[in-house]
Amino acid sequence: MGQPAVDISGRARLSCRLRAAQWLFKPTNDVDDAGREFLLAQLLTTPLAALMGSCCALTIELVAWHRSGQPIYWLFIAGEVAVAACRVIEWQGRAQRSSTHLPTIDRSVLLSVLWCTLQGLLAFTIISSGDLVLSVLSATLVMAMIGPICARNYAAPRFAFLLVLLCDIPFVTGAVTSAEPWLLVILPITPPFLLGAMQIIMTFHRSMLQTLAAQAHARHLAEHDWLTGVLNRQGMDQALSRIVPDAERQMALISIDLDGFKEVNDRFGHGAGDLLLTQVARRLRDALGDDDLLARMGGDEFMVVVRGMVPDQVGPLADRLIAAISRHAYETGQSVPARVGASIGFACLPEDAANTVELRLRADEALYAAKDAGKGVGRRYGRLAAAAPPLAQTA
Repeated sequence: MGQPAVDISGRARLSCRLRAAQWLFKPTNDVDDAGREFLLAQLLTTPLAALMGSCCALTIELVAWHRSGQPIYWLFIAGEVAVAACRVIEWQGRAQRSSTHLPTIDRSVLLSVLWCTLQGLLAFTIISSGDLVLSVLSATLVMAMIGPICARNYAAPRFAFLLVLLCDIPFVTGAVTSAEPWLLVILPITPPFLLGAMQIIMTFHRSMLQTLAAQAHARHLAEHDWLTGVLNRQGMDQALSRIVPDAERQMALISIDLDGFKEVNDRFGHGAGDLLLTQVARRLRDALGDDDLLARMGGDEFMVVVRGMVPDQVGPLADRLIAAISRHAYETGQSVPARVGASIGFACLPEDAANTVELRLRADEALYAAKDAGKGVGRRYGRLAAAAPPLAQTA
């Protein structure tokens, strides 16, 4: 069995393994891997907004150089152009990568940190210079940047707040150290301002987490059996569709049909039948590994997908599953317990089939042969004649 062919559109990852970096991009609530990758991908969106921010900053830097003639502003201009060029190169490189390649956010994140640091240093330089016009322009630029920063990075609230601090703290520091005492008013209003920015970030972040949780719940309901909690037919179909055959890896598909289940329904009622099915699913789950797939395909039919197991090991597993189902009686909700058995047919990939569609058909053929042989037995496709004696018969 090969690796799953997963749709990675709208997903990204963080390749840096530093604990601080992992903490910085950790969601405030638990999400699964797919949800985390979706959140990280939001940091790569709206590239035009970032480019427009660079254009605005470049305009302020040119005006500052024109008014002051200070050569330091050429350093800011050069830094602005360099960051913008790196962003364009990074965007183009990401667009040209294979659709099967999960993009990383590391370079984009580093450029965002560098750009916000550059804006903070620019704000400090301008406001501490005492030029009234430039100070107004600088304050306008800083305030204008906060909104897009919050909106573009709310998927990682800690990182978003870090970017806000990189822009705002140098600006406040420059105001405090300037020759204008009235600018000290900025100091007491900064904490409420930062608190408001963080509230905006967290509001958007929580809304996104709620959406992801709702989507995950709906997906779970759509792909899992309401009675037993295992995969349903649609869920198994989805799982099988993501499996790419690989000649170097093994996979087996096991079809299971309960023997005697109709008699339990007829004798004790459908409520007892539902109770029995939940117990069967539990026994099967306990007999399987954590990586194995289990589904109720409908009625009293179950399916198991076992990965990484050679064909010679699948036969004994089928025997164990039959024994797990038939060995003990089942509670029916009434005073009288019930017993059922199981017939199993299985096929192995790549030995018995070229793809998962053929694998399912051949496992079903093997199941029909097992039931024709007297039930309570397991059969592999292609070895139907070599029938072993039944392990369990229905009571």
